Amino acid sequence: MTVPGLAIRELAGADRAVLRFVFGRLGADSRYARFHSVKRELHAADLELLTDVDHWHAEALVAWSPVPRAPIGVGRYVRGPDFDVAELAFAVADEWQGRGVGRALALAVRERAIHAGIRRFTATVLADNRGALALARLLGADVATRTRDGVVEIRGSWEAPLPLPRCVVTFDAHSVHK
Repeated sequence: MTVPGLAIRELAGADRAVLRFVFGRLGADSRYARFHSVKRELHAADLELLTDVDHWHAEALVAWSPVPRAPIGVGRYVRGPDFDVAELAFAVADEWQGRGVGRALALAVRERAIHAGIRRFTATVLADNRGALALARLLGADVATRTRDGVVEIRGSWEAPLPLPRCVVTFDAHSVHK
């Protein structure tokens, strides 16, 4: 399912209000599912961490509703100690869950991650979070290990990078077409 008119863009360092807006549209269960703890608000330190993206080692994308535009979800990856592995996380406003927003964010994050050289991913989700488990399957999760406390550790991999656009490279007045 796709959402007509949905827009996705990079999160910017100045987007603290965007994160607060999305967070304010997450119910208590959605907040717990995303942060694995009771979280009533995003503090300054949270916002600093969540907006610290360089679009290479850490990426965050924001989904915007159709007109009138409002932020309705955030998807992100953060590269781990192994260069080709990143942890994924997603949050979608309650009223937009189950409508394809998470899927659109997941595919956009996957594309960005692959172009950044990330070939494997991890995620930690609650065992009863059917939406997150479905996104993990969509993204290619191949290992899901249930841990104590109702948490599932997910691992997956992406086989090949997405194709790059055609380009022309010039060396000493000679062109090489790819």
